[in-house]
Formats: sequence, structure tokens, C-alpha cells
Amino acid sequence: MKCIIDKSIVELGITSVVIGVAKNIDPHAKLSDSFLKKQKKMEDWALQCDVDEVLNNPITQGYADLLQNVGRSIKKYPPTVPAFIRNIQRRGSMPHINSVIDIYNVESLHSLLAIGGHDLDKIDGQIEFTVNKEAGVFLPISSTEKHVAETDYVYRDPKGIIAWLGVRDGENYKFDDGTKNAIFIIQGNANTSVEIRVEALKRIQSDLAECMPQLEFEIQVIEG
Repeated sequence: MKCIIDKSIVELGITSVVIGVAKNIDPHAKLSDSFLKKQKKMEDWALQCDVDEVLNNPITQGYADLLQNVGRSIKKYPPTVPAFIRNIQRRGSMPHINSVIDIYNVESLHSLLAIGGHDLDKIDGQIEFTVNKEAGVFLPISSTEKHVAETDYVYRDPKGIIAWLGVRDGENYKFDDGTKNAIFIIQGNANTSVEIRVEALKRIQSDLAECMPQLEFEIQVIEG
């Protein structure tokens, strides 16, 4: 998998991207008891936490700064983790989708990092991290097409946009029941070190390995 970091996104403060490639995954795997305890702990935390305190965390503030730097309202397009926490608080529980998504959702809450998760086999050839540069459209998971401004930051393959503004992942690249290989992308921001992002991927790797014994996992750091 070839990854390209365009200078337009480096100018926004994203100078490196950390990715994890997971092969031989099973979305239906039974989650380990230790993970289920961790999941419950993070669910309880999300239900009780003050979202404003999360918004003031330097990691979350870095994502808010990115959105504001490209002219997007953080009220309309809040950073991923605060939006997820509000969803959990509205529901009264954490959503359970499949084993792979549940694992990286828990890690997002733990680390406050926006983590993109995609079916690796649905990505065509290469991923480019870039400012969009021309107006277009994007189809988020379980939603309708969204307008993408020329100033919005995205990552994409030759077919289309995989993730938009670090807040929405694409319908055409999502996990499904037949997913065998995954890619986890932590684009980060000016306040997220490479080390923080690598440690997050190591925790995802450990949680996946506990319930998917055939797992192969590789972490890569892409420099701009």
C-alpha cells in the first residue's frame, strides 16, 4: 500500500501519518473477557464524562484547530471523539457493531484520537493525504452525499474520498461481514506525537490478537 502526504496537508500541521495494516481479521470473532471489561470501563467513563473537558484536551483541541483552520464550524462538525461521546450519552450505551469496530472505538475513547478504519481490499492502489483542492462530493457511512469544499482535508484513493475532515469515513470503504484485511489510519494533528499514535495502534493490535489468533499486524509511519 503506497501512501502519499501532499504538501498542502503538511501546511496544516499534519507532518506524519501512522497506519496499521491488519490481515486475517474476523469481524465476528468473540471478544475476550479482558477486552469486554475494558469496553465497559470506557463506556462508563463516556456516559459520565464532561464533554467540555474533553474538548479542552490538547489532543481534541488540535483537531478543533484543524477544522477551524479550513473554515469549518466545530459546532456543526465537532471532532470525532466528542461527537462519539455525545452519541453514547444520547443512547445510554456504547454501540456494538462488530468486533473490529468495537475494538478501535474503545481505543478512540481511551486515546482521544480520531482513528479511521477501512476495509483494505476496497482501497485501490494508493492513499493520498491532501487538501481536496477542488469542490466535490463524499458519501459517508450510512448517510447521504456531502459537499466537499476545495479547502477541506481528506484522504483518498483514485476512486474517491476514503475519509473527510477526520470526522467521517466513507461508505464505499467500510467494513462488512466479509472483511478479511483492514487498515487503521491515525492522521493526527499538531498536538499528537508519532509515539502517542503508535501506542494506540499497538493497543488495537493487542486487542485484535486476543480474539483473532491468525492476525498479522504491521505499523508504519509515513512522513510528509
